[in-house]
Amino acid sequence: MSPAFAGAVMLSLAVSLLPARVTSPMGRAPKPGHGLSPPKMWQDRTGHFALERPAAERWMLRSGVRGPDGEPVPLLAMSQETGAQLVVQTADGIHDIRLLARMLMENLAGEARVHVEDVQRVLARGGEAYGFSFTVADEVRGRVAVVRAGDYVALAVASWPMGAPPEVVDDVDAMIGSLGPVPGALPPGVF
Repeated sequence: MSPAFAGAVMLSLAVSLLPARVTSPMGRAPKPGHGLSPPKMWQDRTGHFALERPAAERWMLRSGVRGPDGEPVPLLAMSQETGAQLVVQTADGIHDIRLLARMLMENLAGEARVHVEDVQRVLARGGEAYGFSFTVADEVRGRVAVVRAGDYVALAVASWPMGAPPEVVDDVDAMIGSLGPVPGALPPGVF
């Protein structure tokens, strides 16, 4: 694993540990659109991964956002009403995703006021996937998942305030579970 990728991953984790604050949107509420509904599967612009959009309208999915280090973030899913967020980044050349998940868990466990659970196998559309849950003091909960997405690895980091409704956790689990390669990117019969 390259040091640059490991640094980007840790920076993503650090950003997700910041306490979330729920605020009301200012200004007028947008009128509901009368056009086509967005596609059910959200696909990364580079074709490295795809995931299913949550059915709940509380989530806004954005691509091309820059992280705190200036690096592009392929996907940022945010729920302004709950303060929840999910970030997905990708890498290639990683062979042992369970080892990567364990390294991320151990690094996060070293942070003050952070409690992490053990790495476990996670169900994901991409097939092989490992992840763990974490809690920061009595403020934030979250999940980290490393998912095989064809030739790439997708890293999902999600966090939400302790008071978030259970549906937010269900949405996060569903997005992680649907994470995998872009449909049609792999030859037939691969999985």
